[in-house]
Amino acid sequence: MNFSLQKDLDKVVAKVKTAQTQFQNLMKNQGWVDDAKKYAERQSKELKKLLGSDASKVKAFLERQQVELEKIQKQIPSEVEKLKTFVSTQRKELKKLIKNFKRVSATGKSKTAKKSKSGAKKKASASVQA
Repeated sequence: MNFSLQKDLDKVVAKVKTAQTQFQNLMKNQGWVDDAKKYAERQSKELKKLLGSDASKVKAFLERQQVELEKIQKQIPSEVEKLKTFVSTQRKELKKLIKNFKRVSATGKSKTAKKSKSGAKKKASASVQA
């Protein structure tokens, strides 16, 4: 039993030694990690510059759009009033037309036809007198 325990300890020690040598090699050859860090930092700075200018452009655009939107929002109440006035005028005109249509369909005669006939009679009598 003592012999198998010794064997197991030797295996563990050997594994630790190989791990230690691998770790030391990594620590010695860590220059590539530093290079990678420097490259990543440069890229992040460039990216920040690009995004910073784009972000400021987007911000300026949004501010302009906000000003235009506020102007439009101020105009909306007056436009609504104009529309209400127009609709009420159109409603009155439509009511007049419906009233005239009902009257004409009930009597069979239109007011405008009487006026044009009497106007024609006046013109004829005026030309005869002249």
